[in-house]
Amino acid sequence: MSLFDKFTAGFSKLVAYLGYISLVFMMVFVGVAAVARAMHRPIIGDIEIVQLGMVVLIAGSLAYTEYRNAHVSVGIIVDNFPGKVQKIIDIFSLCLTVIFCVVVAYAFYTKFDTHNGSVLLGYKFYPLKTMLIVGFIAWALMAIQKIIVLLRMKEYIPWEEE
Repeated sequence: MSLFDKFTAGFSKLVAYLGYISLVFMMVFVGVAAVARAMHRPIIGDIEIVQLGMVVLIAGSLAYTEYRNAHVSVGIIVDNFPGKVQKIIDIFSLCLTVIFCVVVAYAFYTKFDTHNGSVLLGYKFYPLKTMLIVGFIAWALMAIQKIIVLLRMKEYIPWEEE
């Protein structure tokens, strides 16, 4: 396993752990908010806080989902093609993934504004935008890593979910 492979796998797992932490926080927070609301002492901004946590969860899960080969794919037609054609289609789709991730990360980078924040709580969005940029870059790195693996393969073996 090359250094790039180790880096991309480790980086995607690190970003995924941030998503896991966000998920656990949201579960506990939603429970506390529900109990507080039932006791007629609602937490102000609870929906906004959960929405912000969802951004971290989604950004953190993109690269790890690619690492685990768990993105939704339908291979009704492609699975019947010869291995070489399947390999070309996989490389093409991964190249599109890399382009998409780079464009989205660049868009978030160019629209980076430290002054925008949430309406109710006044929370600044720049940490979340940073997490989105990191998440999409990690996803692009995982796709690049898969392209490299496919190009090294002599005989095509379809990706399996781990």
